[in-house]
Amino acid sequence: MKRRMRVGIFTDTYYPEISGVATSVYELRNSLIEAGQEVFVFTVSNHEVDPTDSSETHVYRIPSMPFVTLKERRIGIPILKNYLKIIKKFNLDLIHTHTEFSLGGLGKRAAAKFNLPHIHTYHTLYENYMHYLKIPENDFTYSLVGKFIKKFTKNCDLIIVPTEKVIDSMRGYKVERPLKVIPTGLDLDKFRNIDWKKVEEIRSRYEIKSDDTVLISICRVSQEKKLDQIIRFFHELSKTTSKIKLMIVGDGPAKTELEELSTEFGLNDKVVFTGYADWERIQDYYAAGNIFVSASQSETQGLTYAEALSTGIPILVRQDDCLKDVLYHKENGYGFTNKDDFIRGFHYINDKLAEDSSWGSHSEIFSKQDFIDTIISTYEEVCSNHKEVFLKNRLG
Repeated sequence: MKRRMRVGIFTDTYYPEISGVATSVYELRNSLIEAGQEVFVFTVSNHEVDPTDSSETHVYRIPSMPFVTLKERRIGIPILKNYLKIIKKFNLDLIHTHTEFSLGGLGKRAAAKFNLPHIHTYHTLYENYMHYLKIPENDFTYSLVGKFIKKFTKNCDLIIVPTEKVIDSMRGYKVERPLKVIPTGLDLDKFRNIDWKKVEEIRSRYEIKSDDTVLISICRVSQEKKLDQIIRFFHELSKTTSKIKLMIVGDGPAKTELEELSTEFGLNDKVVFTGYADWERIQDYYAAGNIFVSASQSETQGLTYAEALSTGIPILVRQDDCLKDVLYHKENGYGFTNKDDFIRGFHYINDKLAEDSSWGSHSEIFSKQDFIDTIISTYEEVCSNHKEVFLKNRLG
């Protein structure tokens, strides 16, 4: 019988925050525990958290402050000496970081101090988020991103990325450490556990009729998601068909601007902004839509696309390298490249759904079990290799 591992996870974004990274790390933690591993999460403080909740077991929240240019995100202020003492007493087998910033720095320091294997998952293509730092976007600033990532990862035993798209970025950064593609797996049971009464309540609340086709977006409502393009394309689409609605689920810094854009186009009766939705029942919101839409090119994996497919709705999304093995063009959705293509894609999918309401719902999705099996075998391999290198260096 294999020994249970003690894993330290370090992240600046974590449940109950709403983001792809927060969801991915939370699911990793839960899946590892279900698989019999011991997990210790180090993350930022959050006033919304109930410390008595079971989801907070072995979760250590470090004092934090809002990020200067992104108030909804927080950055930890770890006192290294204190937290290194705490980390030492857990006798960890491995450290897995999910951020390059404050908590990632703490994890990296602990791995070096205690000679622990260090795995890092690279989640975010920072070139698409430069606007938050309010600095010029040019070749020089992009090169700084590469240097920063290369420096952070230079002593990692392994870097995990979700798709080949991110492998290409890491090669562009000239990162020299080993790389491995492991997509985040979905809890398929969750996304197939739909409360149809709740779905009807959602549609009724927003005055959606039974014969309306609902285009739905579920994401952080921010500039890089390019929801302004979706609204503009939807405005043109609405000139070709009447029984359509656009539902935007989520909150974020671009919400007010997008509401104003909808008003400018005279779409207040067709575009719905729901605001924040509880992730625990997010599958009911997906099921309230008929077609999932996105114009984002900032995704590293497109987790929400896979979530939509798992609930049984096809996707109408901008073509992107991260969608390999997710989008099968004209089989479970349509990949568009511009406004006219978006409109063609909508009519293609809508016609298919008219013929067969389950069209596009039979997609093969990388499951939570696939994911955790791969992660655990990767942890074991990295720990073995790290020990071997250590002994080799020690024996000289």
